[in-house]
Amino acid sequence: MPDDDDLRFIENLLRSWQVLQESEKPKLSILGGGVSNLVVKVESASGTWVVKTSLDKLRVKEDWFADRNRIRRETSCLRIISNQIGPEFAPKVLFEDFSNFACLLEYAPDPTVTWKQDLLSGKLDSRVFERVALFLARFHRETRDSPKVREEFWDISNFKQLRISPYIDSISARHPDLRTQFDEIISGLSSIQICLVHGDFSPKNILLLPDDRIWIIDCEVAHFGNPAFDIAFCTNHLLLKSIHLKSEDLLEEAKTFWHEYSRESGWSKQEKFAVRVLAALMLARIDGKSPVEYLDETNRQIVRILSRELIERRVDNIEELASSVGKTIH
Repeated sequence: MPDDDDLRFIENLLRSWQVLQESEKPKLSILGGGVSNLVVKVESASGTWVVKTSLDKLRVKEDWFADRNRIRRETSCLRIISNQIGPEFAPKVLFEDFSNFACLLEYAPDPTVTWKQDLLSGKLDSRVFERVALFLARFHRETRDSPKVREEFWDISNFKQLRISPYIDSISARHPDLRTQFDEIISGLSSIQICLVHGDFSPKNILLLPDDRIWIIDCEVAHFGNPAFDIAFCTNHLLLKSIHLKSEDLLEEAKTFWHEYSRESGWSKQEKFAVRVLAALMLARIDGKSPVEYLDETNRQIVRILSRELIERRVDNIEELASSVGKTIH
């Protein structure tokens, strides 16, 4: 966990960046930066900001390392979102310090919450599902076949370190009887390059601002790749929460979210593959290196059995997969 040394490091960074007055003593608060970053809220007379620095060893039980230079992808992707989708969808990048693998970002106005917080509290707003689906469709559509974006984000080694290895490779080792299916999924995610992929498009990285805007954050896994990963990754979180909450309404919203994205993105050639990725990610969030924290052991076993069956049969229809999830809710 972050400690006083971490906060001293952040304060020293701020002073080296000369964003504080010489005698100014900022208030520093640790924010929820997931397992891969140190994220700190800075409150001072000069302003309120977020400092983010990438970690080389992620905060999970198992050894999990990643290249800290991923902070460059973070800031580059945020700028693409602002420039090509709209400045209202991302925080401003205020300063970059790649020698310290850190950046200074705009702070979201209070009271901002994550979409994850709303979902786990049982708050379902159809307008948010629609906004998120339309954003993701535009994000993929606007960067599709872009030579400039491809040149900047062609390297997928970070995606392999932070997603393929801890998620798919990990469950392949624990479920060797399904290795052929996992190899097929890895091949599709590694070889098909269509557009810019966020790589961590989950409800915890979608901020709901008080003026009804949404911010997309944590773009460090961004790469030029297969859009199937983003829609599968986000839908997986919605389905797991529907199982946790025993919520048929959330399951229905998840299906609508999927279909809204599909209609707006024009990605139909990858839809069947995305369903297979979704089934694998369900198992990965149970038996991979980064399991979801809110499922109890009973629900973990339900998801394990269900996802294994979907993977084994190579289910590639979203309605069939959702129907199987629905049976676990009743």
